[in-house]
Amino acid sequence: MRILVVTHKPLASLSSGHDLRVLHLCRELAKRHELYLCTVNLGYKFNDGLVGLADIFKKMNDAPNLPTHRPALKRHFRRNDSNYYSLSYPHHFSMVTKAIADVCEQNSISHMIVFSLFLAGFVRPFSSDKKILFDLIDSEALTLTRQIQFFPPWQLKTRLKAHLMRARCAKAEACLPHWFNHVTTVNDADSDTVYRLSGRSTNISTIPNGVSTDLAETFDANGRVAKRRGVAFWGNLSFKPNSDAVRFFYENVYRPYLAPAGIEWCVVGRDAERWLLEEAKRDHGIRLTGFVDNISSVLAEYPIMVNPMRIGSGLKNKVLEAFAMGLAVVSTGLGIEALSMAREGIDYIRADEPEKIAFAIKLLIEDECLRLSMIKSARKVVLEHYTWNKVARDLDALLCSL
Repeated sequence: MRILVVTHKPLASLSSGHDLRVLHLCRELAKRHELYLCTVNLGYKFNDGLVGLADIFKKMNDAPNLPTHRPALKRHFRRNDSNYYSLSYPHHFSMVTKAIADVCEQNSISHMIVFSLFLAGFVRPFSSDKKILFDLIDSEALTLTRQIQFFPPWQLKTRLKAHLMRARCAKAEACLPHWFNHVTTVNDADSDTVYRLSGRSTNISTIPNGVSTDLAETFDANGRVAKRRGVAFWGNLSFKPNSDAVRFFYENVYRPYLAPAGIEWCVVGRDAERWLLEEAKRDHGIRLTGFVDNISSVLAEYPIMVNPMRIGSGLKNKVLEAFAMGLAVVSTGLGIEALSMAREGIDYIRADEPEKIAFAIKLLIEDECLRLSMIKSARKVVLEHYTWNKVARDLDALLCSL
């Protein structure tokens, strides 16, 4: 099978959930099929791409870059977000669709995998003669729905803008199952949103993320003796769901409950907000590492990972990573919803209120037997259900059935 993979940004960062998903799924699929890459760069800036892509893709092509001139005013009258680029840059839109058509013709492409809602309009013209699997990954409509509930009432302009964005995204997502052979997301909640918006279309499936075997092999059952009395959180701190989770945890859990108990809080990731940098200078119980190349070397010192997510959708890769690396997980329900095979109270502790989050952390710090039992159980779940090899086989089965 010859498959064209279309992305809306260069594959440039292993700290990007999008890039990780595309990279690992394609690496597994390349063992069975010929893969070709077409990058439609919609304004993203990057220095260097990820290494090793030439081992995955037989050929890599870049579509024409997004113009630097202002987009056309027609874009403001769109009801459906899939029309944004055709209305904003009509000439560029035609050039990109022609570039994709040329790649398909030159390489006898039979199937396409398209990542991201931004590309729906660009690839729709090919739906009549190509088998297209559209990987939405996360539902933007669901993400915005959850985010809006936390906007203060006095931010009327922000709320109105978010409602308009949600309406446009919802219309775009509703079209996907009707335009393409199959639609996948990373989470059942995202799939259910598209199912409902599309009028109960049945060609929608959930393909979760996974972990690499290299990461899973960092686990050492005999070495899981906590070196620090603390809890860790990691991720891209400029990502809104992560920054919201960090602020919520600091104000409602760490400051009133953990700091007085002498429990350290380690935050790993780039782009920490100024307020957090200032608090870390004043409070030695907060450890900010910034971005680290080998995250397991830092996390090996901590017994617990906390995932206090309140907004967003999709799958939180950090939970899978914690399971694989041997950290006990305390998470809100939203933070764990994508992992349907994980069992509450056995593989992780669910806690949504600040007092319950703090209680769960203290319990796991003090009760080593409970913590180790949970760690071993969660790791078994990851290895059985959430490796890239396993989820890519499920995706491959979908492709072959189109």
